[in-house]
Amino acid sequence: MPIMTRMRDNMPVILFGLLIAFVITIVFEWGMDYLGTRGGGGDVIGSVNGRKISYREFSELVQNFAEAQKAQTGNDLSDDQLRAAREQVWQSLVTQYLVEEQIGEYDISVTDQELVDWVHGDTPPEDLRRNFVDSTGQFRRDIYEQFLQDPNQFIQDPQGVDPNYGTRWLAEYEQNLRQRRMQEKLQSLILATVRVTEGELLQRYLDQNVKFSSRYALFEATALVPEDQVTLTDENLKRYYEDHTDQYRVPATRSLQYVVLPEQPSAADSSARLEDMEDAARKARAGAEFLDLVYTYSDRPDSGAFFRRGEMSAPLEEAAFSASPGEIVGPLTDQEGVHLLKVLDERRGDREYVRARHILFTLGADSAEATGQADSVAAALRKGADFAELATQFSQDPGSASRGGDLGWFTRGRMTPAFEEAAFSASPGEIVGPFRSPFGLHILELTDRDSREVKLAYITMRIDVSPQTRNDLYERAADFAFNARQSDFSSEAGQMGFTLQETSIQEEGGVIPGIGVIQSVSRWAFTNSAGEISEPFTVPGGYAVFAITEENPAGVRPFTEVKESVRPLAMSEARIDRTVEIAQGVRDQLQPGESLSKVSELNPAIDVRSAESFTLAGSVPGVGRDQSFVGTVAGLEPGQISGPVRSTRGAYLIELLSRSPLDSTAYVAQKESLRGRILQDKRNQVLTAWLEGLRQDADIEDHRDLFYR
Repeated sequence: MPIMTRMRDNMPVILFGLLIAFVITIVFEWGMDYLGTRGGGGDVIGSVNGRKISYREFSELVQNFAEAQKAQTGNDLSDDQLRAAREQVWQSLVTQYLVEEQIGEYDISVTDQELVDWVHGDTPPEDLRRNFVDSTGQFRRDIYEQFLQDPNQFIQDPQGVDPNYGTRWLAEYEQNLRQRRMQEKLQSLILATVRVTEGELLQRYLDQNVKFSSRYALFEATALVPEDQVTLTDENLKRYYEDHTDQYRVPATRSLQYVVLPEQPSAADSSARLEDMEDAARKARAGAEFLDLVYTYSDRPDSGAFFRRGEMSAPLEEAAFSASPGEIVGPLTDQEGVHLLKVLDERRGDREYVRARHILFTLGADSAEATGQADSVAAALRKGADFAELATQFSQDPGSASRGGDLGWFTRGRMTPAFEEAAFSASPGEIVGPFRSPFGLHILELTDRDSREVKLAYITMRIDVSPQTRNDLYERAADFAFNARQSDFSSEAGQMGFTLQETSIQEEGGVIPGIGVIQSVSRWAFTNSAGEISEPFTVPGGYAVFAITEENPAGVRPFTEVKESVRPLAMSEARIDRTVEIAQGVRDQLQPGESLSKVSELNPAIDVRSAESFTLAGSVPGVGRDQSFVGTVAGLEPGQISGPVRSTRGAYLIELLSRSPLDSTAYVAQKESLRGRILQDKRNQVLTAWLEGLRQDADIEDHRDLFYR
């Protein structure tokens, strides 16, 4: 039975994937207790309505989430990803406790028979069922039943100790199904009153399918009412401010000073990796198979590829192209780490590469002066002057001047035509120029040319920050925080040689400019007062210590502070008010039965346009998604002209030309699918609002900052 063999071989992977999916869909949507870690001991990391969350429980959830992510991506979580994972697990765990509390309040339960009927019924759980589908897409009920009767033949203990491992796993899975069923019952209670009325169905269909055509006249406020025709008094500005106070509400903010201690490998970290590489080099030179050493030592797979000039860092390139096939080169260090190379082969490539250096003189207002200077420098070079020294002194190319004018290796198509022609026509050591390009005047020296390619096997070891270095850095940050509390934050930063930075964050969860969103920092800032200095926080690329310098409560910015920013908004509103009056005046001149086209005769400055075949749910050609416009169109009859319709651009007069009839046959055909979409939208809205309400009413204590750096 091929499917049984395949299922037996794959079941550990399949079921682990099933568990990952269950984590994502259950724990991280509703938060059911799939691990059974409830009630664990350890320090309390937080609580929800008095129900405590232990550090052990929380850390196990984070660890399992991290392992699930690694199983999907193949990579460990970075520090930033781990921080985000803790936040996601925390939010999900809070949701879990709140949902389970509601399950208890509603006295929801699931009997054993309900689970039996579900698992053995005609429609078993889909996440389990799909693992028993053969290559033709047929569900193999016979093998599925064998699994239920004896799961041990499909799932074995990875440690090879427990012969009943599969049975225990299935029992735990059934408990998860129980939690899932209770979730479904709770959702049913919450959503019991959600209905889709016939009116909602019809209106949604009409909005999406009925086509309108209209004619409209746009009265542009900016064109019809110049600013110099509007006078704004302080009373006008104050009235606008009072009518729009929501625009001037500000959240609570905290002003902070902070220092960042960057996380970088120490000399000891570099030395340790260099020792490892030297060990590999000794073995390679003693005759060990190099590719075996690659698999043992290298942090990244060896490609065994041919490399051209310019495709490696300078130290590696210089060494590789200077060696002979069979030669082992290194250890070498560059920005990526420590490397050991073996040159496997060499060949002539189909492209020629050159290496050159240059001195650039930009042509400003006085091109004669630049030309004279370039001629003088070129003459000095031809007499033997040091090219690198003069490039550093005179070149106005910031990218190469600091390197003595060196441009590295390049091939045809990489430079401007004039520069390329000069470089590829020269001989090594030849001084060319001055010659002109779009960038200015150049003096060029060709230093080398080559068309070789080398095939390499290589070992690469990254120089990572060790736990000891990371701990030393944390201790240094902690010492700074302690000393700053005894003296002064800014002066202590100066004495320690740290760069003092300032920022302001808004409410909890706010972005820290230059660092990002660090929830733990925001929580600390908004639960402490001015003058407080934090313990070190982990931030991208290191540790940071913060000091609160100012507290600003939420409120409305005073009128005197925002007066000048109110002025352009009040001016725009006043111009639109005047534009609406102009539109009304034109509308009053239209006689019954006249078309909106008459507007252009009454006021040549007004352009009358057409919008053909649009729906109320879509975008109106030439107008966009203006709710005032489509709302007015919906209320017009063909041939009817509206009054002024206010918009952010000014005002519209709208004439409805046609409205397509309701296609009752199509409506009946689409009705049920439309009902399903509307019902799902409403259910999502109700569930989201319900969960948000639970959170707002809950007593949530969060002490994670005491447990994590």
